[in-house]
Amino acid sequence: MTEAPLTGGQLTRRPRVRPYVLTHGRTRADGIEVPLDAAVQARSKLDDLPSWASPEARTIVSLCEEPIPLAEVAARLELPLGVTRVLVGDLVADSLVSVNEARPPDAHTDVALLERLLDGIRAL
Repeated sequence: MTEAPLTGGQLTRRPRVRPYVLTHGRTRADGIEVPLDAAVQARSKLDDLPSWASPEARTIVSLCEEPIPLAEVAARLELPLGVTRVLVGDLVADSLVSVNEARPPDAHTDVALLERLLDGIRAL
């Protein structure tokens, strides 16, 4: 058995479940791509979740009251990152959480930033 995190730092014992069981054998959420550097935030309160929500979904929503990186969610769930991506993708599809990219999509094309970086490398 393993301990599962709940809100407020409480822990509860639950049996270890194989990751492919949690995702129903899927390696990707249906139609949802969750970037690795994404910040996940709950869109609903834990008490407002549907009765069919899994314990993992409930834990994810409770962890994401404030934006939290996807990798941190995986670490706190003690689940592989790929499994967590699928679970979070399912919650996005159900409008229970939202995913925001950690950096603007055009940050890698910022010429001024690239010039400063190049100047710094030359100074070495």
